[in-house]
Amino acid sequence: MSSSARDGGGIALLAGRGSFEKVPSLCAGRRVLVIASAGALQRSRAITWLPTDARTFTAFRPNPTVAQALAAAQFCRSSGVDLVVGLGGGSALDVAKAGRVLPADAHDADEVIAGRRPAPADRPELLLVPTTAGTGSEVTSFATLYQGYRKVSLDTPAARADIAVVDPALTETCPPRLTWTCAFDCLAHAMESLWSVRSSARSREWAVAALRMLIPVLTDADDLPDTAERDTLSRAATLAGRAIGITRTTAAHAMSYPLTAHLGVPHGLACALNLTWLVPLVETAQPEQVTDERGPAVVREAVDTLRIAFNAQGMDLASVLRAMIGRRVEPPYGDARCPRRPGARTDDAWIDLLVAEGMSSNRMTGTPVRLERWQVRAGLETILPVMRSAGGHQARLRQAR
Repeated sequence: MSSSARDGGGIALLAGRGSFEKVPSLCAGRRVLVIASAGALQRSRAITWLPTDARTFTAFRPNPTVAQALAAAQFCRSSGVDLVVGLGGGSALDVAKAGRVLPADAHDADEVIAGRRPAPADRPELLLVPTTAGTGSEVTSFATLYQGYRKVSLDTPAARADIAVVDPALTETCPPRLTWTCAFDCLAHAMESLWSVRSSARSREWAVAALRMLIPVLTDADDLPDTAERDTLSRAATLAGRAIGITRTTAAHAMSYPLTAHLGVPHGLACALNLTWLVPLVETAQPEQVTDERGPAVVREAVDTLRIAFNAQGMDLASVLRAMIGRRVEPPYGDARCPRRPGARTDDAWIDLLVAEGMSSNRMTGTPVRLERWQVRAGLETILPVMRSAGGHQARLRQAR
């Protein structure tokens, strides 16, 4: 059963099974641009519900680049549309946000992304329809893009959808690996938002609600979730998305971006792997290491809440996370063998590159404890062997240009 509500950020949220049936009427009489992969258009039978003069944009890949986002914006501007529909996983929704927000000029677009220039006022409406459960992008005001191998964030209220349609039935075509890596993205959103230095009573409420829904599914579901469990995953994703809409994410996300860009680790899985070394650092932080101005008690309360949510009182929370990851996603997770970059003199110099790129992310600023470079490096060294491929896959760390 579908329901409608007004999100706290002003988004008209249509959620529940059957809610996608309202999309055709939302598009009727509009000049529509749909930003989606070719597969998503086919699976949604877009030809049956789109206006006959609707335009489509499919020229992007997972973990989209700034150039792909700019191409979407240019196509949007030249098409004269008044409604952009983002249909798909997080990458499609992020490209739709950028396509709606960015100006057509490359320099001006870079200025908007950097926050030095406001988004154009004459922008079309934005309707987001997720077909995965995890990113929460349908209710956030930011989009993840890549400039080369570095993640950049388009973060502006103009990127927030006007309408979001969250129909769990659209996620039923997701295979197990995609289903669970997206669920781990949701898990990271909720955990990181809960302990973020920017947390509020509202964000903590949403984060805890998401964890209470999500953890039983991650723990108890079969290889694929059943109908009710997919409904739960979709609700949890939206709640966790609302939470990070207030707080943004923290170090687990910051360090995930180079793992995805260089090693091909799926984003949600990279976040979860980072949590396995980050959680102990947050748990054991001394008062002088806490960066939350509200004091160590706030961080302790967040950790205690996590222990209750995971039913892990008296247990090693990191071990619980590792077991959960191992149950849901089989390795290899990416390819941890990396060629030596030009000028590198040691086989582990590339690890320093991953550390440097991750720690330069602005998402690090929400982390409730101070992290030293050596701690982050040691953390990555604990997870890289788990990601290592035994099958002779080609290394995915590209040579520096």
